[in-house]
Amino acid sequence: MNYASIPYDIDKYPFVKIIQELLGTENLELVDEKHEGLFQVGNDSKTSFHDLFYNKYRSGWEEMEKAYNDFIADIVAPTINEDFLVQKFPTFRVHLNSNVAVGAFHKDADFNHPKGEINFVLPLTNSKDTASIWVESEPDKGDFEPMDMKVGEYIQFNGNELTHGNKVNDTGFTRVSMDFRILPLSMYHPEQNTESVTRKTKFVDGEYYKLFKK
Repeated sequence: MNYASIPYDIDKYPFVKIIQELLGTENLELVDEKHEGLFQVGNDSKTSFHDLFYNKYRSGWEEMEKAYNDFIADIVAPTINEDFLVQKFPTFRVHLNSNVAVGAFHKDADFNHPKGEINFVLPLTNSKDTASIWVESEPDKGDFEPMDMKVGEYIQFNGNELTHGNKVNDTGFTRVSMDFRILPLSMYHPEQNTESVTRKTKFVDGEYYKLFKK
C-alpha cells in the first residue's frame, strides 16, 4: 500500500470537535457553499471555512495549538528516530461537493518542498472515492487510487515524491481534513533557500517549520 492509516484517540486529540465548534456544525460532511468553477492552484483555499480557520489561528488558538503540539509529541515523534522539523501549523482542506480541494494533481516537490519530507493527513470526516485524496503507488506510475479516510485514523505517505490530488467530488458530502509535513533533521538543508509557492514562506526553522527535539 502507498500509505499507512494509523488509529489515534480522537477524545485526547479532539480535532473534529474543535473544527465542529469553529464552523458551528455537528456534521462537517454537510458544510457547503457555492463557487463558480473548479478551484485552481492559488485559489483553492478561498472559502469562508478557510477564512475562519486561518483567522482563528492568527488571533491565537490555544485549543488547536495544544491538540496539534500534543499530537506531534505523543503520536508522531515516537515514529521518527531523530530530531525533526514540523510544519508550524497544519494546512486546512475543504473538499466541497462538485469541486476539488486542491487545484491540481502534483508532487509536493513541484511546489519546492524539500526532499525527505513526510506527509501526514488528519481526516475530520469519513471520506472515500471522489471525496478523498487520490495517490499513485510509485513515483510517476500514474495508477491513482483513493485513500480510505476515516475519522480516528491519521494517514502517512510520501507526498513529496508520489503524485496526488483530487477528483471532482460527486459523493454529495464534503470532505474536511488537515495535513502537515515533517522533515527529519538529517534531510534539512537550509542553504537551499527554497520557499513555498503558495505561502511564500521559506522551508526553514522559524518560518514554515519549527524544530522538535526528541
